[in-house]
Amino acid sequence: MSSTWVEWQGGHLKWFMNKLISIVALLLVLASCTSTQPIKKLSHQQAIEAMLNDSSIVLVDVRTPQEFNEGHVSGAINIPLDTIETSFESQFQDKNVQLFIICRSGNRSAQAAVMLQKLGYTDITDIGGIINWPQPLVQP
Repeated sequence: MSSTWVEWQGGHLKWFMNKLISIVALLLVLASCTSTQPIKKLSHQQAIEAMLNDSSIVLVDVRTPQEFNEGHVSGAINIPLDTIETSFESQFQDKNVQLFIICRSGNRSAQAAVMLQKLGYTDITDIGGIINWPQPLVQP
């Protein structure tokens, strides 16, 4: 082999390795930007204790207004699941607000938690449904 051939191969190998390192670094940066924390879950009793100890927790009931008016957990605000993506950010600009999400059975609260995470909220706890809520519900 001629020395020119070796120099040519070495130059391309160096170029290729530099590009590969750049691509891997970019992928690592992108992965760190899109990584999300797992959505926390608490039992009803744990949620009650947490809310008693921390008045900054926002309890969001994602049921329909009609369901909410039939009975809801004391202190809950009603933001129906179908309005989360369009109206939540206007009510809560702080993406680090501590959110507890509740619904009837736990299905919609799980959906809402994922939606809120995609909107950039960082402190989300799914507390399931009110079906077996251990305290009396508030009725207007």
